[in-house]
Amino acid sequence: MVPRFLTGLALFACASLAVRMIPAHAGSITLNSFNNDTPATVTFDDGAGHSGSQSVLLSQLNVTFSGGGSPITFNTFSVDLSHTVSVGQSYAVALRVDLATVFTNGSRIAYVFQHFGLENLTGDPIQAAAVQITLWDLSLNNHNPIAFGPDADGTYSSGDENIFSVSFGNNPDASQIASLTSQYLGASIGATTTGTWLDAAAAGNAPNRGESVLQRVPEPSSWVMVTLGVGALGIVLRLRKRWAGVAVRPSRLPRPR
Repeated sequence: MVPRFLTGLALFACASLAVRMIPAHAGSITLNSFNNDTPATVTFDDGAGHSGSQSVLLSQLNVTFSGGGSPITFNTFSVDLSHTVSVGQSYAVALRVDLATVFTNGSRIAYVFQHFGLENLTGDPIQAAAVQITLWDLSLNNHNPIAFGPDADGTYSSGDENIFSVSFGNNPDASQIASLTSQYLGASIGATTTGTWLDAAAAGNAPNRGESVLQRVPEPSSWVMVTLGVGALGIVLRLRKRWAGVAVRPSRLPRPR
């Protein structure tokens, strides 16, 4: 018979991996830092009562999630134009797995983040700015951006200036950022990628409540560990089933005469 402790060990290993990689459904995040400092003015109108113009940093965010287990620190990006966040701020969030359905372009958002936004972009402010612009543009459910470039008034947009536009001021990298943004928008067309996000609605609706951000997916090596762990558990369970079906055979010692 397979020892019970082996089954327990396999179950514990799988559970531990799952807890480490996927945060609890509710918790909080703290903004540790903006990884970049590219300034811009963003104007938006989501067609659902949220609009405005605000000065922002086009930056990757470094955050720490806390939710019942060990805190998890990772780099991410905002998908929230209606609220603001400041360094050191902590606020409530809820883990959601419906990115591809809540946002009209949710699959494209997941694709851009997972292909261009996961690595540490502290040393690449142009790429970080392009990823953030792309994600914000795609987060607006009242249009379907496919390219990004300059407008006649000196701002940049994906063709719908009244819905989303960006002013870079005198930034000499403006054309490079816009060109890269256009590439990311084009690359994401037709994407079917799924993803998760941390919804800051749990923190209320004050303008400075904190921003909803994307949740990074497990690293490939982690998926390998999960696969191995689940495989080991399957083997243990199959062995238990096999041994359970083996009848106890009577002793074949010779009978006394």
